[in-house]
Amino acid sequence: MLQWGLLEGPMIKMLVLAIWVSGITAFTSAAASHWLGLPFMAPAADSAPPLYEYRKTRVINVPIIADGALLGYVIVQFLYGVNVKVAEKLNVTPEVFIMDYAFRTLYGDPSLDFRRLDKYDITGLTIQLKNMVNEKLGNGLIQEILIQDFSYMPKDQAPR
Repeated sequence: MLQWGLLEGPMIKMLVLAIWVSGITAFTSAAASHWLGLPFMAPAADSAPPLYEYRKTRVINVPIIADGALLGYVIVQFLYGVNVKVAEKLNVTPEVFIMDYAFRTLYGDPSLDFRRLDKYDITGLTIQLKNMVNEKLGNGLIQEILIQDFSYMPKDQAPR
């Protein structure tokens, strides 16, 4: 037969106290989760906002030609924010399209004055590139395109 001698007096008080503290802890956890708007003991929802990852492109050198002569190169590198879930579904990296559109845009832009690169509309360039890539590969792929490097190198300073 069970002996109740151990559960008398201070032992009963400790057991009741342990149950009471456990109950209060569970109640406050549930209340805090409810107050913060978090589900209590539920798995995380799949409706999380898209995860963007920032990646760098390779450096591209765009030749500047005037009157049939090579004057130098505009050197450009971009940093772009890409939606990881959308990018995983693609067979090609968005970097290829960013670099292609950037080269075509810079090479054919008559407003690009290599002597006054500080006056060039870089914001317009990055917005145009973002829109072109998203139009080609799907909206929501590229969040933003930033300029990592944008400089000019005269022909005589280019490495051979």
